[in-house]
Amino acid sequence: MNDDGSAGRARHSALRLLARREHSQYELRRKLKARGYGERLVDELLAELITERLLSDTRYAEAMVTNRASRGYGPLRICMELRDRGVAEGIVDKVLQEAEVDWDERLRHTYDRKYGGIAVESFKTWASRAQFLNNRGFSVDAIRRVIGNYGASTPNARRATKE
Repeated sequence: MNDDGSAGRARHSALRLLARREHSQYELRRKLKARGYGERLVDELLAELITERLLSDTRYAEAMVTNRASRGYGPLRICMELRDRGVAEGIVDKVLQEAEVDWDERLRHTYDRKYGGIAVESFKTWASRAQFLNNRGFSVDAIRRVIGNYGASTPNARRATKE
């Protein structure tokens, strides 16, 4: 399956996938192999696409950070997803550091979108909300900084007020 015809079909498949969205090398390799293209052919094709700058893990990571942050996900979750998709740790760290994202503002926006002005009336409620944000990929320190600790008298703490 390593003739010119299959090389052309593999390239066409890869370009169609890349036209829809950025892919990591790992993702594109997996998809091409699932379509029956051989290991050597896929390796050669990926090398060509990288040389032609049609495939870039850095560009993929930048797009993913922008997309996932806009959907309310934090840096820890995005980092995990990028690593799961085969992006090198060095690229992940660099892209997250250079991202023009105010993570505290993203956390606050995610919190407000989910809970609005609903007051925190118990520790159980606060813990549930903190867990939601933690599952979204925000650190415990960032959560405490933005929504406060339950019972704390910080300006950002959201507590029930007795009227």
